[in-house]
Amino acid sequence: MDTRAASKSSEYTKACIEIADAILELEPRCKEEIAKIKKEISRKYRLPALPADPDILSAFRERFGECNELVQLKSLLRLKPVRTISGVAVVSVMTSPAPCPHGKCVPCPGGVEIGTPQSYIGLEPAAQRGRQHGYNAFKQVSARLKELSEIGHDVDKVEIIVMGGTFPAREKDYRDRFILDIFNALNCFDSRAKPESDLEKAKRKNEKAKARCVGLTIETRPDFSKREHILEMLRYGATKVELGVQSVYDDVLNLIRRGHSVADTIEATKLLKDSAFKVGYHVMPGLPGSDFDRDVEMFKELFSNESFKPDYLKIYPTLVVEGTELYEWWKAGEYRPYTTEEVVELIARAKRYLPEWVRVQRIQRDIPVNRAIGLEKGNIRQLVHEKLKEYGYECRCIRCREVGHRLRKLGVKLSSDEIERQADLVVRKYKASKGVEYFISYELPDYDALVGFIRLRFPHEPFVDVLRDTALVRELHVYGKTVPIGGRDTEAFQHRGFGEKLLREAEEIAKQEYDRIAVISGVGVRDYYRRLGYRKRFEYMVKKL
Repeated sequence: MDTRAASKSSEYTKACIEIADAILELEPRCKEEIAKIKKEISRKYRLPALPADPDILSAFRERFGECNELVQLKSLLRLKPVRTISGVAVVSVMTSPAPCPHGKCVPCPGGVEIGTPQSYIGLEPAAQRGRQHGYNAFKQVSARLKELSEIGHDVDKVEIIVMGGTFPAREKDYRDRFILDIFNALNCFDSRAKPESDLEKAKRKNEKAKARCVGLTIETRPDFSKREHILEMLRYGATKVELGVQSVYDDVLNLIRRGHSVADTIEATKLLKDSAFKVGYHVMPGLPGSDFDRDVEMFKELFSNESFKPDYLKIYPTLVVEGTELYEWWKAGEYRPYTTEEVVELIARAKRYLPEWVRVQRIQRDIPVNRAIGLEKGNIRQLVHEKLKEYGYECRCIRCREVGHRLRKLGVKLSSDEIERQADLVVRKYKASKGVEYFISYELPDYDALVGFIRLRFPHEPFVDVLRDTALVRELHVYGKTVPIGGRDTEAFQHRGFGEKLLREAEEIAKQEYDRIAVISGVGVRDYYRRLGYRKRFEYMVKKL
């Protein structure tokens, strides 16, 4: 049976729809990743050939009509996509290869000796872009903005992620120059602006730039998130810190020679939250010294123990990569990695413990599966959701409930006006890191969809002077496709007043105990808060209530 004959069968149509759903869900970044999705699903339906892109588009159009998701599907099939459905364009910037401050962990690939940043093998997309541009931050950001702009994406709201190892452990001159280059690249994009030699001037210029930094993430270790590191990250304009936690068990951390303790993680989490940062954890199920049951318990501990409770989570199942010490353990029969089936089962169980206020960002490393021992498939997230469906359970983390993703999954199309009418205000309160957190959101109860949210914290003991006796806004986010600053799109969910409503609600709650409120604002969003009565104090936007 040729492809045209197959296209007439119901199985072929089902496969096309499932492929389209998987592409929209996983947002692959190259044709090779799309081909993997096609192969997996075609094998499931026993198709004699991979469905052609026009057949996938046609099947999706017949099922759902001319919708926003069809436009997105076209762009994903035609171009290298970017994750803008959540509202911002994400630009990763890779630092140059350098050794870790504590040495090398047992499972860690990469490093100076092979010319890659620590924990990267060099084949990851961000690592390849970094190497292509000599790990120069200005060139990396400029090239990525140009690429995104040329394929039709708005880049006026950009989230920067600094990757490549423990950034605060690098030399101060390197750190300062790297961050300055990032802001200069944003400021000079599509303009005649000249690069600045002073970071403060570059940050001020970015408040009015065409490409504004609405968030800056720095990856580091718990033992490099002390007070001095936090003050410097604030000066850099950072708004989020991702900690390489890896495990909540000290015996596991000691066995892999991680070089930090669980106590370091607890202290770093508290210091960061009391400084208004968003906090992300990287965790690695399957490490030596752990097992399936302990790993399930780890996820339970992360969200039941008040000392942890991260806002974001990246789950990186342990992989065995040639050249690592773990590879030698595996060859000697001293270590066995999880199979694909075990990882899927583990994460499906773990997702039952995830609260509505956490966002699972990643479930798998970018390392190609043919370069590692363990996982054999690159679509773990999709397999996890299929397993959850078997159990009759749906994940309720932020990513799974974002309004754009959620309505597409349900096959529902709502205008922004309908969303405004149907959205309910929901307030969730919980204790974390000796403080009190309020997760305030607008949601569509009929669809279990999240339109936007704000994180408000009543801190325990902030050490930054300007934050004493002050309520903290750690995050404000309204979901939907990216809309240019000052623009309005009737089918988008941003710029419809949800942000101001959420902020007003946070201010009302804060008045219960405080007469001031502070926001950790991306440099490029400071004008937004100024219009709402906030004034810059140190690196925060502060308002008297």
